[in-house]
Amino acid sequence: MEFKDVPLWIIAFLISGSWHEYAHAYMAFRFGDDTAARMGRLTLNPIAHIDPTGLIFLIIMSLSGFGIGWMKPVPINFYNLRNPRRDGLFIALMGPVSNIILAVPFAIIIKLNPHILQMPMGRLVEVFLMLNVLLAAFNIIPIYPLDGSHVVEGLLPEKMVEGWQKIQRYGFIILIILLFTGMLGVIMMPIQIFILTILGLH
Repeated sequence: MEFKDVPLWIIAFLISGSWHEYAHAYMAFRFGDDTAARMGRLTLNPIAHIDPTGLIFLIIMSLSGFGIGWMKPVPINFYNLRNPRRDGLFIALMGPVSNIILAVPFAIIIKLNPHILQMPMGRLVEVFLMLNVLLAAFNIIPIYPLDGSHVVEGLLPEKMVEGWQKIQRYGFIILIILLFTGMLGVIMMPIQIFILTILGLH
């Protein structure tokens, strides 16, 4: 990432991250849990979703050349869901799916006019596209607290859920190790390629 792209990256993250959290809140609301809605999270306003620590970390990491940060997780009361395991799976899955959906219009713009990438506006299009592909790929990884861990939990037979939850206690440690060893990028690359293929850009 070039230094001049840092503001674009941060703006794109605030918009795309808010869209991601809104998608979780919307699905939870549809399945019967209004917790996030009552806390003002059923909105696209980034102010409702910003985690100050996550934003500061994003800025620092962006300046270092690799932007990574986070928004406030959407609160979910599983007791309000009609079918907690099934509904929880769809609520979690909607996060990465929402970022793929948000990437679609930018992919279409590039497909219709590849030369836009050589124009001033093209960098904005490219940043939004790649950030949403990255967010989708990152969040679908089945490591707690990422969405993928909750998707796997919803798919597992009930007798295996407790064992999975015990493994996920070490999720943060595993993520940090993957990040600083460079293995996180290795894991994400084939997922990104798959998403770009779906979008018709690979």
